[in-house]
Amino acid sequence: MTGWICVVGMVVSAVLAGSGCSRVESAPEEGKAEFAKLSEQGLEMCRKGNYAEGLELLHDANDRLAAMPPDSVNPTEAVMFLGNLANLYSRMGLHEEALATNGEATGIADREGLDIRADVWRMRGLVYKNSGQTDSMFACLDRSRERSAYIADEDYRRNVRQRLEADRAYFFIENPGYAPDSVAGARSRLERLMADSESGYGHEPSRQNSTARLLVGRAYVIAGDAERGLPMMNRALEDFRRSGDTESMEWGLQLLAQSYAAACDCRLTSIYQETAMLHDSIIQGRTANRLLGMDFRYRTSQLQRDKELLEDELRIKRQRIIFISVIAVLVVAGVTAMSIMRHRNHRRQLRLKQSNIDNLLSERIALNARIEELNRAALESDTSARRHEMLDMILLERDDEQRFRKTFSDLYPGFIDRLRREYPDLTSGNELLCMLIALNRRNDEIALALGISRESVATSRYRLRTRFNLDKGVELNDFIQSRLPGGRIVRE
Repeated sequence: MTGWICVVGMVVSAVLAGSGCSRVESAPEEGKAEFAKLSEQGLEMCRKGNYAEGLELLHDANDRLAAMPPDSVNPTEAVMFLGNLANLYSRMGLHEEALATNGEATGIADREGLDIRADVWRMRGLVYKNSGQTDSMFACLDRSRERSAYIADEDYRRNVRQRLEADRAYFFIENPGYAPDSVAGARSRLERLMADSESGYGHEPSRQNSTARLLVGRAYVIAGDAERGLPMMNRALEDFRRSGDTESMEWGLQLLAQSYAAACDCRLTSIYQETAMLHDSIIQGRTANRLLGMDFRYRTSQLQRDKELLEDELRIKRQRIIFISVIAVLVVAGVTAMSIMRHRNHRRQLRLKQSNIDNLLSERIALNARIEELNRAALESDTSARRHEMLDMILLERDDEQRFRKTFSDLYPGFIDRLRREYPDLTSGNELLCMLIALNRRNDEIALALGISRESVATSRYRLRTRFNLDKGVELNDFIQSRLPGGRIVRE
């Protein structure tokens, strides 16, 4: 349960833009100061749990470093940064990225012979543990112990070895099925480590001792001594509660629940609600951390890979532009084709409506013309006025008139409505006359279409001019046709 903060506790100071770094003779002091300030602020935010703002500051620090000369990064600081970054990735569940970044750190540390290489290898083992690769974890812990032999500082060397022992013991007790015979030995090692120093061991002795106490208690429960083990676990949980360490509390409550269940202790139900609430809170936090980790991974890896990816990005952008251009051309061509088709279809519809009006009027004109012819023939053969009265002109029937009006309105929408608004005294007959004039029909055709005499047409036209209040110099036909939509008649 050792978190990444315990390793970040030294300094987050540098980022590598390439695969290695070299010792610095000198560097711009202003750039170093700005980077150090951003790093410190970002680290402090992360320690307080404000990862979003902390990561943003660390991103700014990375950007600042990217503008500095490559040889401005001290190898120890670079290893510390990469190691902490790997721990952060592991915390976010990005184990592959964690191993890759930790690999850079171990490579630099081994090449430079740095004392911190033992710690970096130990943290690599914990990344493998978090990803479930147990054999690789133990291999890394072995390498860490080998490299700890070269640490010059005695206290540091002892702390590293104590943490290594604790990591092994933690694993055996947390996973008693892996090596059941190792649980007792792991418990003994933790008890010895707890008693080894009055201040405990490691960088966070109080927390480390609480963690060790919880696992020692768990080991006693596994061995069947619940009477001794459960009080130790409860005491460790109280330490976690006082410190506000929610992740350790959730982990500890899970182990305690398992221990209560194994001991058939009725207190199991009393911790269920607290365990469930903490679990939900931790899951939400981990989800948020994973999202932040993905953003952090992108920004950090992007700084390291910018040079290699530049050509690929340019090629992708060119391909994207070509693709978008082709799509745009196809879309424009499609829209144009559709517009042309719609326009042609609209023209066909207009021609059809014009043809319907022409046919309707032609039929009525032809019929009334035949009636006139029959009337003349009757008058020539018989002077009786009664025969003439038998053949009256046929007006537009109501159904024909409605069909005529509708077709005309489809052809010239708004024409009649505007006349009605501007000249509200127009009669239905006036409107029909206006529509026939708008269609450029001659007076003879109008007379036959309406079933009236030519003199009546002339009279109606005169009255219409009066209603429109037209000057003598204004032609009635021109006035009416100028009011059509577009000012012209649809004719082929």
